[in-house]
Amino acid sequence: MNKDLGLVLSGGGARGAYQVGVIMAAQQISHSSGVPLKFDYLSGVSAGAINASSLASNAQDLHVATSELVRLWSEISFEKVFSTDSINMGKIGFQWFRDLSIGAVTGTTPGKSLMDTAPLRHLIHSNMNYDKVDENLRKGHIKGLAVTAIDYVQSATTTFIQSHDDITPWDKGRKRSEFARITTDHIMASSAIPLLFPPVKVGQRYFGDGAVRNHAPCSPVIYMGAQKILIIGVRMLSATAHEERAHQDQMAPSVARVINTVMNGVLLDAVEQDVDRLRRSNDLARMMSAEQRKMTSLRPIDYLMISPSADIGEMAVQRANKLPRMVRFLLKGLGSLHDASELISYLLFDSEFCADLIEIGYNDGLAQKEELLRLLESQ
Repeated sequence: MNKDLGLVLSGGGARGAYQVGVIMAAQQISHSSGVPLKFDYLSGVSAGAINASSLASNAQDLHVATSELVRLWSEISFEKVFSTDSINMGKIGFQWFRDLSIGAVTGTTPGKSLMDTAPLRHLIHSNMNYDKVDENLRKGHIKGLAVTAIDYVQSATTTFIQSHDDITPWDKGRKRSEFARITTDHIMASSAIPLLFPPVKVGQRYFGDGAVRNHAPCSPVIYMGAQKILIIGVRMLSATAHEERAHQDQMAPSVARVINTVMNGVLLDAVEQDVDRLRRSNDLARMMSAEQRKMTSLRPIDYLMISPSADIGEMAVQRANKLPRMVRFLLKGLGSLHDASELISYLLFDSEFCADLIEIGYNDGLAQKEELLRLLESQ
């Protein structure tokens, strides 16, 4: 009997399109090889939360689920994610400038974000069928859906779980779970990139991007019961491209470069660190006897991580002219566009850019065919 498979989808704004390409490749590999592919547990943060929830709503047919995601990301545009008109963005910018300048005198605080994401809420809500999510859980097409966000009041990573199975909740200090019927609010909360997108109220609390303080993004599927995991990252693992860019300019870093570095550390580093932790945990578990594993609850977890073979940040810089004019203006005020490469890649909700990311993900997925089949066939 095959082990339960978990899918872990990290964040990264527009980079989420890459995940769709990998999933499309996995579905085609499964179909052509005759090896079944069933994601028992789905976990996502930020853009990954959108993808995981969409998969859950179409889990009865993975081909349909994949096609819907490809359609969604291939038709994406800035206007479908945040308000791009100069008047609206100008008002937000003026409010920030005013409040930061004289807020101490007037008693006001700066705006909650630099962008209005009402269009994203509409996009998510119009493309999700939450009744189908519940139906697919009830029928066993999936066993659990997890969406993670950061609780701004308690400063805790909160994973919202929807399942019909008997899943044991967890509370490990600043990492905890709550059972919920996943809604647009939960997905919006998980996708709320700090400062750029506004915090989202869920119940009586405000939440933000699930990648913030999420030091163990693989843990939700493991806690829910996954015995093997497919992890899809959104950043090139090789540091070569970043080193080459760093050597081009040894001047003091601009604000844009500092923000790039901070956002990478906050939003993208965790999944790579967690995979390394998983590898070391597996090595230790395999050295232990069955009785020792029982005493420590350690168990080997088969996994495969697929990450971009291309530097998405550099790709984004080459398409920076497609950003809305006001966004380009704001970014240039922080430094050069190259310095803001990662930030640009989060915001580049352009259909052509996302289609290219889907293609790269698809090819990267096909390149891992043998490794993927080994994961799917592991008992």
